[in-house]
Amino acid sequence: MKSKTTKLTIKLFLISLFGVVLSCTTKSNDMKLNLTQMPVNGLTGNLQKGVSATYAALIDGKLIVAGGANFPDKLGFEGGSKAFYDEIMLFDNTQNAWKQVGKLPQLSAYGVSVPISDGALWIGGNTATESLTNCYKVTLDENNSVTLDAFPALPSTMDNFAGCSLNDIIFVGGGSENGKPSNSLYCINAKTDTAWTKLPDFPGTARVQPIMACIEKEGKTFVYLLGGFFGGNATEKPTMATDVLRYDVASQKWEKVGEQIDTDSQKPFSLGGATAMPVDNRYILCLGGVNHDVFLDAITTQYNIANDTTTTAEEKGQLNFNFSKNYMTQPIEYYKFNPECRVFDTETGTWTTLLASPDLARAGATLVYNKKEFYAVQGELKPGVRSAVTIKGELKQ
Repeated sequence: MKSKTTKLTIKLFLISLFGVVLSCTTKSNDMKLNLTQMPVNGLTGNLQKGVSATYAALIDGKLIVAGGANFPDKLGFEGGSKAFYDEIMLFDNTQNAWKQVGKLPQLSAYGVSVPISDGALWIGGNTATESLTNCYKVTLDENNSVTLDAFPALPSTMDNFAGCSLNDIIFVGGGSENGKPSNSLYCINAKTDTAWTKLPDFPGTARVQPIMACIEKEGKTFVYLLGGFFGGNATEKPTMATDVLRYDVASQKWEKVGEQIDTDSQKPFSLGGATAMPVDNRYILCLGGVNHDVFLDAITTQYNIANDTTTTAEEKGQLNFNFSKNYMTQPIEYYKFNPECRVFDTETGTWTTLLASPDLARAGATLVYNKKEFYAVQGELKPGVRSAVTIKGELKQ
C-alpha cells in the first residue's frame, strides 16, 4: 500500500449546540475520513474538564460513556490526586447534549470496552486503590435505560490492557496483571462460556497500554497486538513496543507480521495509549498515542532515578519531583502526541497515513465503533490534562 499524506486545512469553529465539522477529509487507498467534534453540553462538574481511560459503548447508534479519570485540581507532583468517576453518560441525539443515565458500581477507569452482538462488555480496570477483575454486560433499552449485568470475572486483576471481539468471542491481554506488566492473552465466548480461557502468552517484552484488533480471513480468526510500553525492571530497561504481533486462534501460535515504522521518516512510531479498530476484515485503523521518543525518554529518566544505587531515598524523591515539575508543565506541543490516523494493511504488512489532525493527538481515549462509524472519547492532550471533546469519525470509500 503506498502512503499518501495530504496537507490538511482544518477550520475550527466554536463548539455550538450542533457540534462542529472539521474539514480534514483526505484519501488513501480510496478511504475518506470525516471528523466531527461532538458537543460538550451536559457535562457538569469535573467532567467538564475531560477524562481519559473511560468505558464506552455504541449500542443501536447511541453513544454511552462511563467512568474515567482526571486531575481536576492540582497535578500529582503539586500535591493533587487523580480522581475517578462512576457517572454513566449518554449522548442524547435529540438534544445534542450529554445526560446522566446511571452509575458504575465503582469509581473506575483504565478497563477495556468491546462490542458484542447484544450490547457491550466493560472489563477490568482500576479504582484509586485497587485493580479489578469485574466484568459487566451493558445493554440499553428503548427508553435509554442502561443495565449492567454481571459477567464472568477475569482470572486476574487487569488494567491498562487491550481487548477486541469478533463474533462474540472476546480477547484481552497485556497491561498490568496482578500489579505487574503482562504478556497474557485470555478469551471468552460471550454466548456459551462461563469462564475465561488462558491462551499462549505473546512473545517478547510485556506491554502496558497496547491495542488489539480482530481480523477474520477465510474463516480463520487472527488477533493483532500493537503498541504498548514496558517501564523496566531489575534486569530490563524501559522499551516502546514497535513489533506488530499476530495470534492465529486455530494454530494457537504467535508471529511477528510487521513493524511500526513511519513510511516517510523511516523511524519507529509508538502506539502506546492509542486506539484501534478493524476495517473491512483487512485493515487496522489506529488513532493517536504518545510520541515514541518523548515518552521513552521520560520513562527511562524515571527508571534511571529509581535504579541509581548512589542516591538515597530522599534524594530520589527530590530528583523525581524535579523531573515531574519540568516534564508535566510543558506546553501541549512539547509532548508530540501522534496526530496521525494510520492504517495497517494486514495482507501486505504495510502502513499508510490516512490523515493528520490535532484533534487525534490524544492518549488514553476510548474508541467505540459500528462498521465504519466511530467515536474517539475524550482522552489526554498532554500528561495530566484531558479534553472533554469526543471526536466522531466516518469512514467512506
